[in-house]
Amino acid sequence: MRRGALIAVIMGLSSPAQASDLAEALSVAQGVMGDDIVEGFEEFVDYDPNEALPLLLARDLKPTSTPNEHPWFEDSERPHFSDLGGTRLSYAHLQQHIARASEATGLPIALIDAVIRTESGYRPNAVSRVGAQGLMQLMPATARAVGVYDAFDPAQNIMGGARYLRKLYDRFGSLRLAVAAYNAGPAAVKKHGGIPPFKETRRYVQAVLSRYQNSDLR
Repeated sequence: MRRGALIAVIMGLSSPAQASDLAEALSVAQGVMGDDIVEGFEEFVDYDPNEALPLLLARDLKPTSTPNEHPWFEDSERPHFSDLGGTRLSYAHLQQHIARASEATGLPIALIDAVIRTESGYRPNAVSRVGAQGLMQLMPATARAVGVYDAFDPAQNIMGGARYLRKLYDRFGSLRLAVAAYNAGPAAVKKHGGIPPFKETRRYVQAVLSRYQNSDLR
């Protein structure tokens, strides 16, 4: 696979990703960007290729020639995690916390789970480039507003994330808009009168709603 094909995989494919394609892309990426790109990734390739792709995107991709920039991404397309976190929990581990958050907010279990999967891939220690923390990637100010004092505590983070999503749903009266606001912020949704025209946000909404609608937890 040439560099152009690798870019096509990283920037997103219209058809479902194949494990063989991702594994080959990863091999090329390793040669271009170093060994760090592959650490902890292999376990996802065969388990769930379509979940593996966003986790690959989340890597801190830095070519050796320009350590602070990556020429393959526009600013709006840069991978957004600064620390993906070393621990990946399972749904079974989080089930009780998700169930409590669902009961407290009235949001479906499958929806909360879909947001967690999309935000962090079940990684409670994930930190984004802009400082969002934990399983549901709460910004510090948002976390405090919904009663979260330790965003890396799964129980607090999930409850806080669910409360915030519920507030957004109550405000916009639409699940699609609530999910868009969770990603881009309520001000952006209000400004654009709907889902903002950001590629990241549109992909995010599609990913969350697809996982929710196809979930075995419904």
